[in-house]
Amino acid sequence: MIIYGLHPVLNIIKVKPKIIKRVFISRKLDLDILKTVRYEHTNNNYIDKLAKTTDHQGIACEISHFPYVDPDSLIERANKILILDHIEDPQNLGAILRNSYAFNIDLVIIPKDRACDITPAVIKASAGNAIFLNISKVTNINDFIRNLKEDFFTVYGFEGNGTKNLSQIKFTNKTALVFGSEGKGIKQLTKSLCDDIIKIEFNSEAGSLNVSSASAIVLYKLFMDLY
Repeated sequence: MIIYGLHPVLNIIKVKPKIIKRVFISRKLDLDILKTVRYEHTNNNYIDKLAKTTDHQGIACEISHFPYVDPDSLIERANKILILDHIEDPQNLGAILRNSYAFNIDLVIIPKDRACDITPAVIKASAGNAIFLNISKVTNINDFIRNLKEDFFTVYGFEGNGTKNLSQIKFTNKTALVFGSEGKGIKQLTKSLCDDIIKIEFNSEAGSLNVSSASAIVLYKLFMDLY
């Protein structure tokens, strides 16, 4: 996998240098940060071809894999979990991951199939913050939610037609939040497993909130309720 952009690459160098195969640079950069990795100077044209975009800010790196985590290893010490039910747009997913890091989410869950993976575009859209998060892929979101509820988590789904307003909710520890895909929302079975379906109050004349914008509002409230 080729990761590109200044913050994504620097973040990987800082926290996951062992997964880096080589860094490619066409810009001036403090060489001290490169001491733990293999790197080479090149030109923008080469990085354009490598990254398949010109939006690389003069730096890219090849990594062996994205460092997903085993969710079972984190459940006992996780208090705030975000579950993404088949998000398909890389920009939305990246923005949600950026929000997740900003508001201290312990674990992000994405499905293995029929959803956007953690790609270079997603990492770039997260401003490189995806690297700092605990992200897991699971085969079945519904089974994962059932396991959470056995572990005394409260699970909230978020949709525009929710039965409760966000302002009515006081989040506590052991909270899981579920956001659905763009346009389709949360799948019906997944929705039935949630303890409540919540809506965000806002000016309805504005239409609807993008899922990444909605996540920022909800994650901020979760952060403040548990601050």
